[in-house]
Amino acid sequence: MVRQGQERDLLAQRSARRRAATTLTVAGDKSITHRALLCALIQDGPLEISGANLGGAVSALFGPMAMLGRPVSTTPNGVRVGDAAAGTRPVLDVGGSSAAARMLIGVLAGQGRKAIVDGSPQLRARPFSWVVDPLRELGASISYLGPEGGLPVSIGSGVYRPGRVRLSVGSAQARSAVLMAAVAARLPVEIEYPVLSRDHTERLLSWMGADIVRDGGTRLRYGGGSLRPVGSIAIPGDPSLAAYPVAAALVSEQVESLTIADVCLNSTRTGIFDVLIRAGVGIRYEAVREDYGESVGNVVVQGGLDGAVPVEVADAFTFHSLIDEVPLLASLATCIRGTSTIGPAHELTFKETDRIVTTAAMTAAFGGQLVTAAGSLSVTGGGPIAAATVDSFGDHRIAMSAATLGCRFHDRTTVVAGGCHRTSFPGFAEALNHAGGEVREA
Repeated sequence: MVRQGQERDLLAQRSARRRAATTLTVAGDKSITHRALLCALIQDGPLEISGANLGGAVSALFGPMAMLGRPVSTTPNGVRVGDAAAGTRPVLDVGGSSAAARMLIGVLAGQGRKAIVDGSPQLRARPFSWVVDPLRELGASISYLGPEGGLPVSIGSGVYRPGRVRLSVGSAQARSAVLMAAVAARLPVEIEYPVLSRDHTERLLSWMGADIVRDGGTRLRYGGGSLRPVGSIAIPGDPSLAAYPVAAALVSEQVESLTIADVCLNSTRTGIFDVLIRAGVGIRYEAVREDYGESVGNVVVQGGLDGAVPVEVADAFTFHSLIDEVPLLASLATCIRGTSTIGPAHELTFKETDRIVTTAAMTAAFGGQLVTAAGSLSVTGGGPIAAATVDSFGDHRIAMSAATLGCRFHDRTTVVAGGCHRTSFPGFAEALNHAGGEVREA
């Protein structure tokens, strides 16, 4: 489903005016907002979530939560999840949000609530066996109402068998769905997974009192027991969103220094910054602290990409720590002399688009040189690139990456249907306009 305004084009170019030192904030972390909303389904009592991300991927949960008896209302500082009321056996449509769908299936399986989870045609084409298979191992009755492995799915009965499950993929959504099911059911479980990816679910549930022990980077155990009711939580800025104004400042070189305040600095999410720091780019962290189980601080960037060495992403942990920023990193690599490599990147095939294909098409539109082989991306940078007309393919990450690279050029770049950025980044254009760009919707 294309939401109103998402079909609009984005226009981007380099600002004619150089800015002094600038500080800004970005929207709240989308992943943590999703998890806070779903934890509200598990805990007793209402929950105030300040700084919540209100993009389309998150608001897709509001309707299903109301149908489950936990209505969500906006407040001046974020959202409020109401106390439990009578629910129905609903059909819960989460639009195009895979995170909402997968983790919601986990919560419902943990509570033993009968419901159908469905989504957009694009979401129906994405894999859900990653979630359904391990939940079935724990005793849940879940059936596919369409093609095997995809939405819609029907939850008939919940998990009840404690034990060990081994996940086949490093997806944080899959791990979160199983863990939320176990916590909702107070069911002891051990989860093994091939690689550590974003761990917001473990951090948030532990902060709420869940007995979770992590054994290295590929196993966790939940011992059972209930959550302590919490009345409020504050969501830090989204590092995946902060990456775009940081990148705009680097490619435009039109801001003396840029500080993104109060950003989540969880190491499973800061891969793009860490990789650029290793490449010699002027990025640093300041005022780091702990809030609600997460590391939070400021991201500061100075200078541009001159003198940077090619980036290399070869290990699974680093790849997962920047998985959503691969299109952006590839666009930055077109500005860095030498050959940068990113991969193996097979999981990009299962995003809103096949991002291996759409990232290659985006960089080619600017004149960049990107080739793919064995699921990896190789970008040869430093050659001539120029403003272009670029297809977003309806993918918010492709749209935002293209508009960000457009901030490098005096000529205007047009991102077709770039309004899809609303999926995750309210205030995207304003953020880039503070970072040396001139971005607006057509």
